[in-house]
Amino acid sequence: MTERPNLPALVTKLESPTVSDAPRLTGWLVKLMLCGAKFSGYWSSEILPPSVESKGWTLVERFLTNEQANAYRESDARRQLLGDISASLGAAIVSEEVSTGAPAPGSVGTAIVTEVRPGMEDEYLAWEEKIQNAQAKFPGYRGNYFQPPAPGTQGKWMSLVRFDTPHSLQKWFASEERKEIVKQAGKFVTSTQFQTMASSFPGWFPTDTEGKPPPNWKTSMLVLLGLFPTVMLEIRFLSPLMSGLPLSPGTFVGNVLSVAVTTWITMPVFIFAFRWWLLPKKDSVGKINLYGTIILILLFLGEILALWNLVKGAGSY
Repeated sequence: MTERPNLPALVTKLESPTVSDAPRLTGWLVKLMLCGAKFSGYWSSEILPPSVESKGWTLVERFLTNEQANAYRESDARRQLLGDISASLGAAIVSEEVSTGAPAPGSVGTAIVTEVRPGMEDEYLAWEEKIQNAQAKFPGYRGNYFQPPAPGTQGKWMSLVRFDTPHSLQKWFASEERKEIVKQAGKFVTSTQFQTMASSFPGWFPTDTEGKPPPNWKTSMLVLLGLFPTVMLEIRFLSPLMSGLPLSPGTFVGNVLSVAVTTWITMPVFIFAFRWWLLPKKDSVGKINLYGTIILILLFLGEILALWNLVKGAGSY
């Protein structure tokens, strides 16, 4: 997700006298958020839940300049939506201001990167409104961050959905309602990527359509597949060069190289080659798990045999 600079932000706060109005209130904020996304200079939006300082829900819309933020603030499209909000929620209090000290979010969340087919941005935004409204009504919802493609990202829209607890977040991703809405995006979405901290190796491995990473035993096997030959090669070729160093710095250098090779060389290759095994189709999980595991075991044996005599006569740190 692109780092958020200290940009001018249009902050809109909605308050309602009854808690039951929260789903409708957040639904209107979603409409405002996607309306702002169509205006010049738009950078990102965030929907924030009530806090100790603010009893109502808050929409933070960032723009590149104050002029662009104010142009959107005074636009007919925004005025129309604010009028509809007041008419719909009755006693809701609507306040707005352009500020550079916008509030920051909290709670737990999952980052989502969606790649949209060129020319189908309007279809995507209409779909985004649908899924945003659905998640806003789901128990535990605590807001959303939304950002259009940054320069050079080729149609990649970014969002961060937040819930009060990891359990609430997972329930939303596993819900039938979300699954049905996601199915509707196939015509205009080419790929969707999730970034989650639920894996033992976050950042390396992809997730499925529910935001779930591969099982830890699978990720561990692939890490080992790349780490074993890396360490063996280090023992053979790096150890003699480090023989004059104390154990601690020599080991540290070896670990740095091992992590670098694993992160940028072996894991990208193995994840690409074994994606079918990491995230198998639900109708053939058992068979794919078996086939993939057998292949990995054979590769382990191949590595052991290939490197059997590699370290003969090698030194140590």
